[in-house]
Amino acid sequence: MKKKVLALALATAMVFGLVACGSSSAPAASEAPAEEAESVEEATEEVAEAAGENAADVNGDGKVVIGYISKNLTDPFHAPINETAQTTFDALVADGTIDEWTGILDGETDPNKQIDRADDCISKNCDIVIFLPAEAEASDPALTKMADAGIKVIEVNSKSTSCDDVAVAYVGSDDVQAGNMLAQWVVDNCPDGGKYIHCNGILGNSAQIQRTEGMHAIMDEHPEFEMMEDLDTKWDGNLAANAASDAIAKYGDELVAIICDNDGMSSAAQKMCNDSGREDIICIGVDGIEVPLQMIKEGTLKATILQDGVGQINGAIDIVKAMVAGEEFDPAPVIPFVLVTEENVDEYLK
Repeated sequence: MKKKVLALALATAMVFGLVACGSSSAPAASEAPAEEAESVEEATEEVAEAAGENAADVNGDGKVVIGYISKNLTDPFHAPINETAQTTFDALVADGTIDEWTGILDGETDPNKQIDRADDCISKNCDIVIFLPAEAEASDPALTKMADAGIKVIEVNSKSTSCDDVAVAYVGSDDVQAGNMLAQWVVDNCPDGGKYIHCNGILGNSAQIQRTEGMHAIMDEHPEFEMMEDLDTKWDGNLAANAASDAIAKYGDELVAIICDNDGMSSAAQKMCNDSGREDIICIGVDGIEVPLQMIKEGTLKATILQDGVGQINGAIDIVKAMVAGEEFDPAPVIPFVLVTEENVDEYLK
């Protein structure tokens, strides 16, 4: 887009230059052929149209208003994401980059609440909204309502169903890769195989779907492992701890691993295993939040797959800045996952 704008601007300048600086044999400006005048007008209109395609002021009301719909305000993974957004958007208002922002609109991990927050963004005449969906399908109407209202939506961390078709950008990490990494750690550290259980996030969330896909892509290639239960534990550490206790009672020494879709569950499950005298059971999850990192440092948890949530929200904010400036941007930047063990945990502990 930027190249198109620049090329058209240059073409326009050249046309004007030919008219203003022609040789003495050229006709006077007042005598310029009608076709030349029309080409100048068309080029000027194309420049304006091309520049407007990335304009942030969607509503044309002379100010740029940014909306922010969180997944929630409570869980330890999203807290630093929200804090970063708060600090950065406050600064962008203060320095005049944007005129207003909505503050953090709490999605409460509830798709219906997120749809209500989308209505709030529409009523506030938001031009761009950063949206962290709670679920893929159920949160999707929030995206489509805003897009239908002309708002440019950037989804972050997980996708709703229409994201690829409707959102202007998605900033996240490859959750299939995270599932691969979870499974590979178990395979590498349980060479004899055995029984394992899987603790899911909220069913239907894109991260839950893709991490499960990635896990199966590895584990299903290893017949020495047998998945005994695929549990709806809703990202909840208490449910994962209960699942660990039940699995120890059912499968005894044959239980070698508990694979979790997030770290709130993996750290709670590992603590239950350790408290039951089963430190040999490998529990691993995704996020790299403070509690599991501290457990790795202490030697009570072996590993986590760190997801850079702050990197994701900063990527989305960079896109907002580019849109405000009318610049090009990558509509799908990928923030990589990192395996964290005792060898590199000090790099990520606060």
